[in-house]
Amino acid sequence: MQRYGLLLLLMFPGAYGDSLAPLADNEMALIAGQAGEGVQLTLLLRNNVNAQGNPIGCNNGGLNPCRMGFEFSDREGIWLMLKDYYGELQINDLRIDSAPLPTINTPYLDPERFESVAGECLIDNCNPGGMLALRTYYPFNKAVGAYNDLNLFTNIGRVALEYDDTVNAIPGYMRDAASGSVLGFRATDSRALNAPANMRFEGVSYVFGF
Repeated sequence: MQRYGLLLLLMFPGAYGDSLAPLADNEMALIAGQAGEGVQLTLLLRNNVNAQGNPIGCNNGGLNPCRMGFEFSDREGIWLMLKDYYGELQINDLRIDSAPLPTINTPYLDPERFESVAGECLIDNCNPGGMLALRTYYPFNKAVGAYNDLNLFTNIGRVALEYDDTVNAIPGYMRDAASGSVLGFRATDSRALNAPANMRFEGVSYVFGF
């Protein structure tokens, strides 16, 4: 029912042309981060489209294969179907490393987040300021007109409910009895058919937890 393609690129300083290989648990345990080094991450997810963003096999007659179905608890036999569903998501050059949290807190600091069930601080003074955290960021001061940090193209032609055919033992996600639609959605750019919308990010975010 769904065709996904995922491209994952990890770029490490000084490592070029080396293919990625799976690591055993004992090898993973030996890996430690170093100050001043990080990862630059690019992700590309294609959903029922080719490299040009054109849908693959969505209009080949019969039951449209480009669809996704959701069946919820206590609603068995009723499927929320996304039909004519295809697109792609690309995240480019996201930087990931570690950095200490700022020592000057914003007004949004909530010390209770760092308390145990008994109300005791799990870290000094219930304040993570200055502690190491995972940092993700995009550089500031990009060139004018540079919009390539995140590219998104999504097409949902129809949204409808489908019901299991208990007489013929056909599940709802394999039916197209509901020819109408309650919703359609499309995220794209007007410069060309199926061109992804381009986004630009500048800034830093920290992830801290235990």
